[in-house]
Amino acid sequence: MKQSILILTVILSQLSFGQVSYQKNKLIKDGVKYKFSKYEDVFTKPDARDYFKKARTNKTVGEIFAYTGGFTLGFGIGRLLAGGNKTAYVNGVKQTWKAESKGWGLVAAGAGLIGIGIPFALAADKNAKKAVAIENGESTAFRPYFKIESAGNGVAMSYNF
Repeated sequence: MKQSILILTVILSQLSFGQVSYQKNKLIKDGVKYKFSKYEDVFTKPDARDYFKKARTNKTVGEIFAYTGGFTLGFGIGRLLAGGNKTAYVNGVKQTWKAESKGWGLVAAGAGLIGIGIPFALAADKNAKKAVAIENGESTAFRPYFKIESAGNGVAMSYNF
């Protein structure tokens, strides 16, 4: 069991490092790159500033939950891997017993905290895109649409908004 968890962790870490990444924490205006903290220099419209301020707040809250959850999840997995049989010598006699693994609660709590952080990250992305659209003069009106998709054994029509 320990070996399979270890192998799964190594494979997942290799897959995560093998992805193509791009500069997501940069704003580009007239060819100049700005950090998120310099958004007031980039955005001239007050509505765009407000949306980007919301995006920064959501990003910060989401990262706090995600980092805390990641640490808790990793600590719980470490406790699970460290569990097993415990050995002690009592009056010169070797005694072995199975120790309780108390890491599952931490794993569940970490996964829950990560799950709480995901909606904040999605909201941050949405507000940042909306701020850029307002600054660039694009329409941010409500534009719902229908989409035909395959759904298991059939075809489905979804209403996206």
